[in-house]
Amino acid sequence: MWPMSTAAHNMLVADHDIDVRATAYTPSLGSVSGIPVVTGTITVDATSQIRRSATLSIADPAYWPADPLAILSPLGSELFVEYGIVIPGQGTEWVPVIRGVITDVERTRPSTDGGSGAFTVKLADRSVKVAQARFDAPTQTVTSATVVAEIRRLITEVLPTVTVTDYTGSTMVAPVIEIEKERWADGVEKLADAIGAEVFADPLGNFSIRPQPVVTSGPVWAVSVGESGTVISMDEKTTRELTYNRVVASGQRSDGTAPVTATVSDTDPTSPTYIGGAFGVKTRFFVSNLLTTVPQCTTAAEALLARTIGMHGSIALSLITNPALDAGDVVHIHDGEHHADHIVDTVTIPLSPMEAQRLTTRSLELPSEIG
Repeated sequence: MWPMSTAAHNMLVADHDIDVRATAYTPSLGSVSGIPVVTGTITVDATSQIRRSATLSIADPAYWPADPLAILSPLGSELFVEYGIVIPGQGTEWVPVIRGVITDVERTRPSTDGGSGAFTVKLADRSVKVAQARFDAPTQTVTSATVVAEIRRLITEVLPTVTVTDYTGSTMVAPVIEIEKERWADGVEKLADAIGAEVFADPLGNFSIRPQPVVTSGPVWAVSVGESGTVISMDEKTTRELTYNRVVASGQRSDGTAPVTATVSDTDPTSPTYIGGAFGVKTRFFVSNLLTTVPQCTTAAEALLARTIGMHGSIALSLITNPALDAGDVVHIHDGEHHADHIVDTVTIPLSPMEAQRLTTRSLELPSEIG
């Protein structure tokens, strides 16, 4: 969750005003502030390669991109959007919600909105630029480079000015692999899977490499149902579909030698998914050519196990907007009878005080199972 002051946190559960400001970054005009965003929605989705996207309504028809070098042209411009929480007596606290590439600009004429001439701008976070920069020919990872260094290289070759911050501390050396064309899917994502990490663009447009989130990370926000609570409505579902209590991770060899492998299980007797308990045994298989040693297989298997035990439910919420919430955050939910921690899967950030925030918590998407 993006850091906010105590005063801003307190205002979220009280009647308060909000504001929105947007700055365009263009190849021909530099930065242009004061872009008139009147409403819109930012969507943050932990299961998508493009983690942050947005649909915005622009009030002034003069900003319609009539040529390729216009301020809001989809041929090179970006928008940085901030959500403002108005704190009486202190001013406005700004929370960044997206810096994204303009992908589409749409309008319908004649205008159906009373003559204001508003049009729609769609954004995708900067990972879209990395994904679109595919290789002309197969390329190999750099010999003796770490996984983190290779992820950073694949991103900064496309976006040389961005910061790529590693929160894993991994020093695993990346094996030499061949990336056919897909820089993100076959490069960044596969490298991240090998160290049990995820890679994404943050609200400022920089990139993070961090361990896959787990429920035991601890909640950053609490929501509750009831007359004085923050939840407007809640839909619940429980399932064992993506719950596993045993993971087998293996390398993948093409030279005829036996691949390395490691197996980890839920051995906590107090766990509902204890390997020797009533849940039974349910095994997840993961194979990657990045895994070349038993310790590497063990690390990958432990990361997958942490993601698949205890994540057996989903909740869809409508609630008072907290613009700082992020996919992957852990939230504490109190429905009046039960308390539980959940990982946020998707969250919307409406840029209107009249709309509720929507949040889903459910099992995360896992790497493809082979075997």
